[in-house]
Amino acid sequence: MGHWGWLIAIYLFLGGLGAGAYLASFAAEKGLLGKKTNLDRVGYVVSAPIVAFGAFLLIFDLGQGLKKPWLIINMFLNFSSVMTWGIYILSAFICVAFIKAFFVWKKRQAPAVISYLGAILALATAAYTGMLLAVVEGIPFWNSYLMPVVFVVSALSTGLSLTSLIAHFFEKHQVHEVRVSQIHLGLVATEIVALAAFFALIYSGSQGTIAKISANMLLTESLSIPFWLLLIIIGLVGPLAFYLLQARSNKKALLTSNDQNSALNSERGGIVSLLCDGAVLVGGLTLRCLIIFAALPVWNGILS
Repeated sequence: MGHWGWLIAIYLFLGGLGAGAYLASFAAEKGLLGKKTNLDRVGYVVSAPIVAFGAFLLIFDLGQGLKKPWLIINMFLNFSSVMTWGIYILSAFICVAFIKAFFVWKKRQAPAVISYLGAILALATAAYTGMLLAVVEGIPFWNSYLMPVVFVVSALSTGLSLTSLIAHFFEKHQVHEVRVSQIHLGLVATEIVALAAFFALIYSGSQGTIAKISANMLLTESLSIPFWLLLIIIGLVGPLAFYLLQARSNKKALLTSNDQNSALNSERGGIVSLLCDGAVLVGGLTLRCLIIFAALPVWNGILS
């Protein structure tokens, strides 16, 4: 597993990001993000290209496609492998997402079965990025049923952030929907709880000593600076604090009728919200990189 490096970390990020972006626009289209939202298009448009590029990295890195291209064929035929099933899930999602994007681009209503099938495949894609690691028994740090949970929640959060960022710059009408902030608050809080549970499970001893050593690398040793600074402070705590303050501000706005102050606060909040969306993306990428780089095998292959 020593060759699992930057490319796989980026793939794990892109796979979850694209799937999350699709689900963000799906939720917006179904009215789950509020009655007035501008997020019901862009996530559909960007999801397939993002996941397709990530899948390219996965196939050519894990399959050593540039050196041994025949191994790519084997990756499609080994049905006892989670990776093989994942490749079929990714392929199906990319195809369906491109079809949905075509309808969105043409401003036509896609058949409902396409939208719902894409949402199911998007959720499966997000879960697969975590399952790919969770089934590796040789890496105790990865071998946890909570790994897919952490990755799915992170995918939903980063996907919503990316969709919000793109919509801000490319959609004609700008909408600051209260419901979006509430959902993002819930997602960030859930990710913090999931990560806490993930580390608590490791330190309970259920995954062995090697897993604890990996966790120590993140919390107190060589990888602690990016863990605490980029993931925890910038990627999670910062956005959580903003969404909490925004929730309080929204409640106060409902009790007042000062349109001028409300507009000013909305403008300022919109700028900070964009920064928080960017911070969430930084945290999502950092999470995948750290989980990959902290991995230690049960046995390193060296005989003493």
